[in-house]
Amino acid sequence: MTALLPVALAFAIGVGGALQVAMLGALERQRAPLEAAWISGAGTVLALALILGVRGLRGDGPDLPAPLDRPWPFLLVAAPLAMSLIASARGVPPHLLLSGLLGGMFITGAAFLAPRIGVALLFSAFTAGTLSGGLVLDHIGAFGASAERATVMRLLGLLIVFVGVLIVRSR
Repeated sequence: MTALLPVALAFAIGVGGALQVAMLGALERQRAPLEAAWISGAGTVLALALILGVRGLRGDGPDLPAPLDRPWPFLLVAAPLAMSLIASARGVPPHLLLSGLLGGMFITGAAFLAPRIGVALLFSAFTAGTLSGGLVLDHIGAFGASAERATVMRLLGLLIVFVGVLIVRSR
């Protein structure tokens, strides 16, 4: 399946990846690299646990072996993880905690899209989205980072990546 919609979704997830990295940079300036990674990773696992737990409560249990086919293991994991995340992120601007959600979108998007468009097209679209988002975020100096202008050469590099996506897509 090489329809435009899955490729556009992969591109959008790539943009989210650039946003996540920018947020991690802001988290690192408030904590340290490993602590920033912990906060983002905990947010990712918490979001996945809550989604699977709520789905299970609604009668759409996870397609996993017992006991993980029920909501309670995920909700049991979510509770202490949420407390840990709240304690870890004390003093951090709340919007930076969304970096974990972006990580969850990347993982879920990869699991959903790879069988539909292939790994090469998936990663080329992710890369195009990440580079596009990164160029914009650099240009505006997002989340307190120093601004890096979008030069002609940087835009040419982006164009080359887009051409690469088209080449990969043309099987």
